[in-house]
Amino acid sequence: MRLRCCLVTFVERAPEEFGREAWPLHLTWVPPFDVAVEPDLSQVLAPHAPVDTEVVGEAWFGARHDVRVAELARTEAIDTLHRDLLAALAEDGVDVVRMRHVRDEFRPHVSVQRGRSLDAGAPLHLDAVALVDMRPEGDPRRRRVVRTWPLS
Repeated sequence: MRLRCCLVTFVERAPEEFGREAWPLHLTWVPPFDVAVEPDLSQVLAPHAPVDTEVVGEAWFGARHDVRVAELARTEAIDTLHRDLLAALAEDGVDVVRMRHVRDEFRPHVSVQRGRSLDAGAPLHLDAVALVDMRPEGDPRRRRVVRTWPLS
């Protein structure tokens, strides 16, 4: 059975499991992807230090520009971590070439969740990357944090 996952950093406390509509505030490093087995990203994440950034303003994403987000400052550390995660997944057979909003199109942001958002100028300390199962036990209504790797 293949897993449908994504890689995120939570910017607020996240429960181990939550509903599709109840995401904690988070930055998505890699959008949803399919894998046969849970990837082990400890080697690729080990050399990465926590990343400090800040909210630079509000933006509207999505095909209809109807998703409000807090856009983050795009730093070299953010770009390097994002690209290293993509490279590691590609080595594991994930088709990252067809992914949208990655590499040069990657715009780090935190989407507004049920009215909760981050204010412009708010500092963020990104100190871990979490693997989230988008369909635990085949249920697309739930999300589960499978594993979290600290940035050292």
